[in-house]
Amino acid sequence: MKNLIIIGSDVYARRVIKCIEALIRFGEEISIKGILDNNEEKNDVKGYKILDKIDNANLYNDEDTSFIIAIKNNKTRQEIADKFQEFDYYTVIHPKTHIGENVSIGKGSIIMDEVNIKDNTKIGNHVIINHGCIIDENIIVEDYVNLLQSSSLGKLVKLDSLTSIGKDILVIPKICIGKKSIIKNSSIVIEDVGDNCIMEGTPAKIIKKL
Repeated sequence: MKNLIIIGSDVYARRVIKCIEALIRFGEEISIKGILDNNEEKNDVKGYKILDKIDNANLYNDEDTSFIIAIKNNKTRQEIADKFQEFDYYTVIHPKTHIGENVSIGKGSIIMDEVNIKDNTKIGNHVIINHGCIIDENIIVEDYVNLLQSSSLGKLVKLDSLTSIGKDILVIPKICIGKKSIIKNSSIVIEDVGDNCIMEGTPAKIIKKL
């Protein structure tokens, strides 16, 4: 039995708990040990106790425990993972997700329900792919990327690290999106995007450089 500790207590923690509970119903031998979060006003998340602050995570690290960073902000996930590099991070894949052939998914990544990941795709570490996303063939998603609900990536797309993809996004095939860029909700991306860009529209245009 693997004990899981969830880092974070916001809506992403609740979504991860739903995924884990679904995995348990499907026979996965895991259990939720508790939550770590810095919000002192909360005592629990969906009935699971907040054990301590995130800075004290080392106190809960043992050979039977794995961690999940359930935090939306990409940079924050990276900072926590860098601080606790020695931890074992559990990869959450909802049982109602379709995974194609020759797909690799990195440690600590979270793949939610009704996601379709097609063949020959690489998903990095601590990536979050929300409900209903479609990831086509031969795609690379680097570390610490977040895709919101119902977004779609065409074949041969590459998302560089720390990129944020909003809801209902379409990225056409063979597009590269640079590091730390943000694609706003309901946009259609038809050309390559550089680093540190905020894009919006149909087609998406740069509205700000970070």
